[in-house]
Amino acid sequence: MSEGGEYSDGMVALLQLIWGEGFMAPGGPKLVRETVRGLRLEGKRVLDIGSGLGGPDIVLAELGAEVTGLDIEAPVIQRARKLVAERGLAKRIQFKLARPGPLPFPEASFDLVYS
Repeated sequence: MSEGGEYSDGMVALLQLIWGEGFMAPGGPKLVRETVRGLRLEGKRVLDIGSGLGGPDIVLAELGAEVTGLDIEAPVIQRARKLVAERGLAKRIQFKLARPGPLPFPEASFDLVYS
């Protein structure tokens, strides 16, 4: 787990300028929707491994899922929580800081894993 984080405010701003608000990598909302097309997410529990700034989690929640985002960067999770709260989705999306390795959840905690 990184306490200080490797993503400065400037780096995060640049990544979002390139990929869109809440996204740190290519694809954006369109790719998230394409990835889960055909799946019924209403009421499903989804784990997003490497949730980053929460952009994919917002899309998944808007499609009806209850989302848990998992990341190793505390500052990135703080940014994700802020964005999710601004979007009014804090009750549908939570974030957990975790170390790489075994997942910190009981078996069968989720219906779907997204990464």
